[in-house]
Amino acid sequence: MDVTSLKISVDLDEEYTSILTALQEAKKKVTASQLSKELGIHERTVRYRLEKLRKKGLLRPPKIQTYERKIGLGERLLLFQGFPDKEEKLAKVLEELPLFYYYASTYGRYDGYVAHAMYPLVAPGIVSQITEEMKASGLVEDYYIFDLVDYCRKGADVAPLLPDSDWDWDVWTGEIAEIMEKGCEFDLGLEQFPPTVAFKFKDLKIIQKLVCKPTITLKEVANQLGLSLALVHKRVKRLEDEGIIRGIKPTFNPFNETISIACFFKSTKHAKKILCSFHNLPYEVSFVLENDVHYEVVVTIPPSETNQLLQRLNAFRRYSEEFFIQVVLKRRSKGWTHLLDSYNKETNSWEMPISDMLSKVRELAI
Repeated sequence: MDVTSLKISVDLDEEYTSILTALQEAKKKVTASQLSKELGIHERTVRYRLEKLRKKGLLRPPKIQTYERKIGLGERLLLFQGFPDKEEKLAKVLEELPLFYYYASTYGRYDGYVAHAMYPLVAPGIVSQITEEMKASGLVEDYYIFDLVDYCRKGADVAPLLPDSDWDWDVWTGEIAEIMEKGCEFDLGLEQFPPTVAFKFKDLKIIQKLVCKPTITLKEVANQLGLSLALVHKRVKRLEDEGIIRGIKPTFNPFNETISIACFFKSTKHAKKILCSFHNLPYEVSFVLENDVHYEVVVTIPPSETNQLLQRLNAFRRYSEEFFIQVVLKRRSKGWTHLLDSYNKETNSWEMPISDMLSKVRELAI
């Protein structure tokens, strides 16, 4: 099952296609047994096919999607315009400060780094304080902050990437024109004002275990935390029902090498149409909402397709009050579950040492 830059070079039979499509459409974790019942394929065959897809690199390992905002942790994306001679020091700050859990090189309107930071919702000024200190210390020339209020991800679509598909970039160009003219029925289900929910300290420990190892069984979680299996089942079910745990499933992404193109746009009248156009892409796409007119969309594609995508993105500029693109390279994820340790169960609050982090910025900037 070799992969070309645009499509899979070897066709998948109907069973493979149906299994991948079912995984893509599933909102939550789906088992081989559930797939067997849904598709009418023997469970042993489903397991065999899933394993073969993994070995061939067409099915990526499962990832858990969580929504930390509902338990009081906000997230912000920052774009840093850096100085070439301060690049190493800036990277050191992003690596050592605990609130930055992901960063990558980027170029576009801002040439430097893109970083994701988590902060307590009760103390939203923490991120701005730190970025202002980074600027005052001469580590960055300028920065841009985007508040990640809600998000969702769409894996690559199966059918358009098969060899006999008639999909190509010109097809997408035509779809954009039709959507922008006629609109579309489309809803990502993103919440602009998500409520926080009640949780217990043991919920945080369960989330930590699931995020660090998505393939872990609930029995293993129970044993490691010294909890009963029944209690872990109950707590996970509640976390899923509350939308804190959004799903754990493998995703179809057959490309060994990819590049991420992040598009930031603000559109008062056409935001839904722009989002719908992006959703029609057969590649992996992430959607991030700041408010109902301001979004970030990240498209993950093979490097050979970058120019094709960039050429067509210009179609959205006329429909946006703001539109700019960032190319994201050399991604580095530190993971974010250590931030759950900042919850103080004695005071029932999130506590991050802002003064210590500001001192660390000054120290590393010297």
